Amino acid sequence: MSSGLDFSTGKYGSSQSTDTVYVPVIAKYEVGNWTVRATVPWVSITGPGGVVGSGSDRVTIDGVTRTRRTTESGLGDIVAGATYTVFEQGGWVVDVGGKVKFGTGSSSRGLGTGENDVSVQADVYRSFGPASVFGTVGYKRMGDPDGITFKNPVFASLGLAHKIGSATTVGLSYDWRDRLRPTSDPIREMTAFVTHRLSDEWKVQAYAVTGYSDASADWGSGVIVGRVF
Repeated sequence: MSSGLDFSTGKYGSSQSTDTVYVPVIAKYEVGNWTVRATVPWVSITGPGGVVGSGSDRVTIDGVTRTRRTTESGLGDIVAGATYTVFEQGGWVVDVGGKVKFGTGSSSRGLGTGENDVSVQADVYRSFGPASVFGTVGYKRMGDPDGITFKNPVFASLGLAHKIGSATTVGLSYDWRDRLRPTSDPIREMTAFVTHRLSDEWKVQAYAVTGYSDASADWGSGVIVGRVF
């Protein structure tokens, strides 16, 4: 089980900024080669409207911009998924899996699109002593709100991590998601993180994010605390 706090802010092509607070409760269960995960988030969005969701599930919807910034908060979009390890040998690990983002966030309050999204992906890891590289490539089938047609995007990430001692890992990753509409930008974000294992049961991760497009947050940061049972 894990939970934390994520804050991000950006203009997303608008003249006013949108601030998002994201508090997830995450459950993960591993059995054999399978890993299943569910995330239930609380979300607070302050802005002029039109920016929905958080992170890789964030989208911009035209036609709902307000003249002043307001705040809406509540249950966000619940996400559930599973991965299966298909290969593990000689420092290599390959996982394949998928997830569903359920449209549980209120579309009328701008907390979600109100539609379900489905994605599939492959994850590759390779360790070199204390260092490791990792990457992801996937495809997302978007649910379309009334009057809006999204492109089904390809997404990818690439990262590097390095252990400092036995309890601490630092790393850097780059995330990209194709544009959702012909006039929108792709997501392009860089994340720096540090993970520290407090004990065999407890660990904490802190991170900072910066974006390089109108579809990305200008900057963000967060912390996640997890416990293994």
